[in-house]
Amino acid sequence: MSLISDMANQLVSWVLRLVFGLFALAFALSLLAAGLIAVFFMLLRSLLTGRKPAPVMVWQRYRDASRASSERWTNRTKPPGTPGPSGAPTARGARPASADVEDVTPRDIPPH
Repeated sequence: MSLISDMANQLVSWVLRLVFGLFALAFALSLLAAGLIAVFFMLLRSLLTGRKPAPVMVWQRYRDASRASSERWTNRTKPPGTPGPSGAPTARGARPASADVEDVTPRDIPPH
C-alpha cells in the first residue's frame, strides 16, 4: 500500500509543479506583453507630439544631475594649475576673467 501512495504523491507533486509552472509562465508573459504595449503607446505618443517619452526625459535629467554633481565635486579637489572647464589653467582662489564679470550701476530703491 505504501508503494501506491508514494507513487500517487509523486504524481500529484509533479502535476502541481507543472500547473504552478504554467501559471508562472502565463504571469511572466502577461507582464512582458503589458510592458511592450506600454512602450508601443509611449513611442506612438512621442511620434505624434514630437516630444521625447517621459522615461527618457527622467533618465536624461538624472544623468545630467549626476554629471553636474560629479563635476562640482571634482572641480573642488583639483590641484592649482590644472586646466579648468574653459581649458585655461586656474589657480585656487583665482578670480574669473574680466569677460565673465558684468558691472551693474547701483541705484537707490525708494522706501514704500
